[in-house]
Amino acid sequence: MVKSVLDELKQKANYRTLKEYKKDGDYLIINNERKLNLSSNDYLNLSSLQKDFFKNNEYFNLSSDASRLLCGGDYVHKDFEDYLSLIYKKQALLFNSGYCLNLSCISALSKLKNSLFLCDKNIHASMIDGLMLNNANFKRYKHSNLDELKELLFLNANKYDYIFILSEAVFSMDGDILDIDKLIQLKKEFKNVYLYIDEAHSIGVLGQNGYGLSYLNDVDFCVLTFGKALASNGAVMLCADIFKEYFINTARSLIYSTSISPIIVAWTFYLFKQLKNFDNLRQNLKELSLLVNEELKSKFKIDGTLHIKMLRLNSNEEVDFYAKKLFLNSYYLPAIKKPTTLIPSLRFSLKANFTKEEILKFCKVIKSI
Repeated sequence: MVKSVLDELKQKANYRTLKEYKKDGDYLIINNERKLNLSSNDYLNLSSLQKDFFKNNEYFNLSSDASRLLCGGDYVHKDFEDYLSLIYKKQALLFNSGYCLNLSCISALSKLKNSLFLCDKNIHASMIDGLMLNNANFKRYKHSNLDELKELLFLNANKYDYIFILSEAVFSMDGDILDIDKLIQLKKEFKNVYLYIDEAHSIGVLGQNGYGLSYLNDVDFCVLTFGKALASNGAVMLCADIFKEYFINTARSLIYSTSISPIIVAWTFYLFKQLKNFDNLRQNLKELSLLVNEELKSKFKIDGTLHIKMLRLNSNEEVDFYAKKLFLNSYYLPAIKKPTTLIPSLRFSLKANFTKEEILKFCKVIKSI
């Protein structure tokens, strides 16, 4: 049975393998060859600040030893949460990862009686898994179709005590940006509707000071993930006091996991305090994005209005063909296939430190394939 599943994946060109490589700045060393890494989520190249961090920070423990509810909460956990609470005017609660956060917080919310979730069809797998974990009552609306969402709200608002809208600020497999102003305006038409926005791919890149689209907006649950532009690990839930208290008592990945290590929290804290200084990096990303779209639009259907680009192709086999050809030309970028995305695609990420010359060279190579 297991072998037949694996064989079917291979036949559909959808078989996954783990890759071995060594990182060297913007490059991966694979089989002793350097490949420009176009799959990194380190959009602002903040990983390059590690030496500065270790020079200017005191020693922090490598392990938390236990969950936050036992003895796993170092003072730096609380200091960082207090800092984020002050900035965002919401209560902050740290988690080990965005996946763990979404899985356990959405599952916890689904335990509230008479609740309904309305979900953008393209939300991340972690959010879907959170819904499935506790058999949540949910409906899906077409990607970014706020008219369909509005219809669902009018049909259901009087039937439920809680309605949670789940969406992303920047969609990881589409690269497009949520129209958060229209979504908030729609939410305000109903008293029992709550917004849950995952800022995984927008924090650091979008919003005032890079604080994300939800910053100081009427968003009830704001998820910041630190494994992308913050070049770290972990995540934080920003919400009202009563919901923080609720998650402390019901979010299983918080209760039953060893908490994120103090040194990682300190590293994230160190970077977060500097986000407001990176406007030039964010501007570079915008300019590189426009350059890519202009260079590739004549040959490819390309989605993505900023740092995430999706080159839409016709089949898994075609995606593999392009990925292999680019690999031979010293570029590493992954082939994204079903079910991760509905349309087989080449997904590549831009970094603020890439030069225009590097991007123009890449565009020339891929157009020649």
